[in-house]
Amino acid sequence: MAANDLIADILQRLRDRCKKLPAGLIEDMEQELRADWGGERHYIAKGGESGRAQLEARDRQIHAEHQRGDHDELIARRHGISIKRVRQILSAGALAGNALP
Repeated sequence: MAANDLIADILQRLRDRCKKLPAGLIEDMEQELRADWGGERHYIAKGGESGRAQLEARDRQIHAEHQRGDHDELIARRHGISIKRVRQILSAGALAGNALP
């Protein structure tokens, strides 16, 4: 398995923390997860206050870049997000009255 295999990592953490899991449970879970999610690219949202603060700072920066005339395509590339997401951020900020840089 690849070193960045999310399923393997999560299941190993379960094994390490929960020594009394029923026999075969981890293996069954792995089969189900790989059948449902194998081969997909997944997005894992940053959670908690620090994640929200980072996203809010990014969104403020996107608004500032847009205000100074940067094109959506450049903003998207700069932040590693899609053009559609840039436009959603700009639209949501304008609707909420948060379009200030």
